[in-house]
Formats: sequence, structure tokens, C-alpha cells
Amino acid sequence: MASWKDEYLAALEARDEVEKAHLEFYEAYTRMADRTAQLAAATLTAPTPAEATTSPPPPIVGRRGTSSPAAQSELHAQVRVDLGKAQQERADLQTKLDRATKELEKIKSRSKVDSRRITQLTSELSQLSVRVRDRDDESRGKAKLLNDAQDEVVSLNLQLNVAEDEVKKLRKENQELVDRWMERMGEEADRMNEDSKF
Repeated sequence: MASWKDEYLAALEARDEVEKAHLEFYEAYTRMADRTAQLAAATLTAPTPAEATTSPPPPIVGRRGTSSPAAQSELHAQVRVDLGKAQQERADLQTKLDRATKELEKIKSRSKVDSRRITQLTSELSQLSVRVRDRDDESRGKAKLLNDAQDEVVSLNLQLNVAEDEVKKLRKENQELVDRWMERMGEEADRMNEDSKF
């Protein structure tokens, strides 16, 4: 699907093509008409002295007018020169037009390639954004699990400390009981020894 820029450029090119299709010919014809008028005016305003005394003024060269063969020859030569210049200018303009058209095609082609590349990069950016969001969610989940595990470790360490304190306490009580029992057994042994003396 063509972008609005391509459509706009195509519309401008179509307008220029219609409006400027024969511009070179109009300009060449205008220049030839101007020169023809200048030659006719020069012929009217600058007659030779002999013509001024013996012959009437030369007729104005118009669409159906006549003039001397020398003036016609000069006019034809000037027209040929103007026509040659116009054709040369037209060829130059055509070359420039062809060059500009090729450049425009290259730019359009490059623009299409750039548009496709932009579309690809946009799609890739969207996919990467989704993956980054997924990784962020995964990282947050892992961080929560890590925090929970650390809390569990702290809780187990506390329980272990309490259990160790309890074990120490029980060992101490057990030792005290063993010591008392040994003391009692010693006393009974001593008493039995005393009783056995009789």
C-alpha cells in the first residue's frame, strides 16, 4: 500500500506533466515571436537612404505579409538558430528530467526498503519488549521466591537456635540429675559400707 507521501508526489508529478508538457515549445515560440517583431520593427525604422528616396517603406512582416528575400533569409536563419537552441534546450531539459526521474525512482526504492526495514524493526522491538516484560515478571517471581527462602532460612535458624538452647538446657539438667544420682549412690554406698561393718 502506497504511503501518503508517494501519492502526493505522484499527484504533483501528474500535475507538472500536464501543465509543463509543452513549456519548452511555448517559450521557444515566444522568443521567436519576439525576435520576429524586433526584426520587423528594425526593418521599418531603419530604411536605407536609397530606399527612403525611391521606394515606399517595406511592408510589415505579419502573418500574411511579405518582406525582402534578404530579410526572409535572415529571419529563416534566425528561426533555425532559435529552433536549434530550443531543441538543444529541450534535449538538456529532457536529460535533466530523465536524471531527476531516475533519482526519484532510486529515492522511492530506498524509501520502500527503509519502510520495510522500519516495519521489521518495529516488529522486532515489540517482540523484544514482550520478552523483556516476561523476563521482568520472571525476575520478580524469582526475587519473591528468594525472599521467601531467606525468610524461611531465618525462621529455621531461629528454631535451630531455640532447639540448641533447649538441648543445652536439657544436657545441663541431665548432668545435674546424673551428679545428684551419683552423689546419692555414693551416700548409699557409704551407708551400706558403714552398715556392713557390724
